[in-house]
Amino acid sequence: MSGDLFSTGTGPGAWSDRDAPPWQAVCHGMAMPLEFEVFYLTHSNGYLHFADTEFGDTGTALQVVDDVFLYFLVTWSEMSAEVNFAEAAWEVLRAAVVYEKRRRDRGIHDAPSFFWKMTFGHAMVSSREDFSREPDELRQAIAQLPPRQFDVIVLKHFMGRSRGDIAYLLGIKPVTVDHHHRRAQAQLRVLLGKQPLPAPAGPTGEIEETV
Repeated sequence: MSGDLFSTGTGPGAWSDRDAPPWQAVCHGMAMPLEFEVFYLTHSNGYLHFADTEFGDTGTALQVVDDVFLYFLVTWSEMSAEVNFAEAAWEVLRAAVVYEKRRRDRGIHDAPSFFWKMTFGHAMVSSREDFSREPDELRQAIAQLPPRQFDVIVLKHFMGRSRGDIAYLLGIKPVTVDHHHRRAQAQLRVLLGKQPLPAPAGPTGEIEETV
């Protein structure tokens, strides 16, 4: 288990590096929550045994279990509040194993790790909540979009990500990015009475409204 502690931020503007976990800042010299340490010590061996049995590869099992516990760490306040916390945590482990198996079976070596994927999704959920609380109608309407449409609009128009980057981040094909973008634009036209979307963010990350 790494000694580094990750702290999550909120909002789409916090992410800038395609190759690093989104919305994550590595913080050194911070103590882990005691409850987390206890959970790790009492469950890590069982998690590793399950993953090792599934993969038949201790190295892969260690990486997946490490990803899972890092995800628990950065979302500890939410995870530990679950009524059936142990059951919810086990489902995260199972999801991580399935995700890694699919990556291996499909020969996808440059796809985001499970930790990266999960923290990205967690951050996008937080961003939707932030958008829904904004006073302007545009962001409130964007917050009403289905998950994939919301992700594409935020990544393209508020974060300035390329079509290829968005496909990578969401684990979909570029043509599927285009599909979700068209559907999102159509839905927003209905919600906003044809109010324009902001133009994609430029190199500085600033956003200019379309005219």
